Amino acid sequence: MQLSVWKSWFYKKRHSNKANSMYIVEKGPAIPEEIRGVIDRFFLTYNHFKGARSLQTDTFIKEVFYATKQDPKDQRTIEEMEAYIQQKNVHRLRLKSFVVDEYLSIGEKVCMIGVTREFSNNQRNRVLYFLKKEDQSWRFHHIARSHHGKVLDKFQVNEQTGFVVGNEKAALLFLTHSGSADASTFILGDYVHVEGYLEVEQEVSSQLYYRIVRMNRVH
Repeated sequence: MQLSVWKSWFYKKRHSNKANSMYIVEKGPAIPEEIRGVIDRFFLTYNHFKGARSLQTDTFIKEVFYATKQDPKDQRTIEEMEAYIQQKNVHRLRLKSFVVDEYLSIGEKVCMIGVTREFSNNQRNRVLYFLKKEDQSWRFHHIARSHHGKVLDKFQVNEQTGFVVGNEKAALLFLTHSGSADASTFILGDYVHVEGYLEVEQEVSSQLYYRIVRMNRVH
């Protein structure tokens, strides 16, 4: 009986350690401990979306929901969006590791981190997260995704400049203020690397579009 109990404990302990080892934070840029703690807790609950609710703003949940659902007309409540994402996450790849390799303080209440993520199929990608301080607590507020492609179209929408970036088979719509450097720098035919977050607080059209965080020409 004692042997059986010991084996059971050992099995749970071994698998618990294995689960914890899936999450890796390497020493990178200097990040305030308060923010580092939020980042660690967020990724420890990454595979269970609801577990990180206290670390996410409503805007963040909306961005993840619409990026997943791809239907700008779907007007669910935040709780319904959260439940939908949780259900979808069950069938998604598990997060295997993450490395925070960039940190930028944008003000007293906003900061940005760059994170390289690796998933259970060994696929890797890099995203930018914006954290915002609300009610004395830091929360994940935006997720900006990377996209490579050619500028297929450039146009004006009121005071906004739009870029369609991608190829003939797949492309994404990005917008920035017409007074920005990006608006005047890039032209049709440029091959670019653009990072942006899904705009869910404003509606220019019934189309989903991304707000440009930064954009670079790829030579």
